[in-house]
Amino acid sequence: MLRSSSEYLKRFALRHAEKDRLARTYLAIDEVSGGTRLGGYFSLSVVRVERATVTALPEVDRLPRFPVPGVLLARLAVDARVQGQGLGRYLFEEALGLTLQLAHTGPVAFRLFVTDAMDANAARFYERFGLARLGDEVPCRMVLDLRALLTIRSPR
Repeated sequence: MLRSSSEYLKRFALRHAEKDRLARTYLAIDEVSGGTRLGGYFSLSVVRVERATVTALPEVDRLPRFPVPGVLLARLAVDARVQGQGLGRYLFEEALGLTLQLAHTGPVAFRLFVTDAMDANAARFYERFGLARLGDEVPCRMVLDLRALLTIRSPR
């Protein structure tokens, strides 16, 4: 696990979830020969995206000219020892699934699933799931318009 990731978990994740109410973090625990270790995690929060920055998404471009609400995949990390085994994909899909569940059953409305790709590899990873870059710089804000996913998925 990257040093900054474990530092985030130790210093901020619990506080952000319970005291400050800023983000909720979900852990993937890897059970190995008699013990457990952290395999990866993701954190979700809320975000607003300035409407003028999402011109890359034609459907969103038709919305009124005020900030567009969304759910932010604030962090997603996988321990280097288990990278390449599909855990990153699993964690991403869990984060998106929780977001869609909230969109269907929650008391608030939002349109976007958002993340910030920290490097080119991360951006390519998120592009495989349909997220669009909002710029060329790194870190790069990336978004997914949830409208299509919400109209084809029936509420539970």
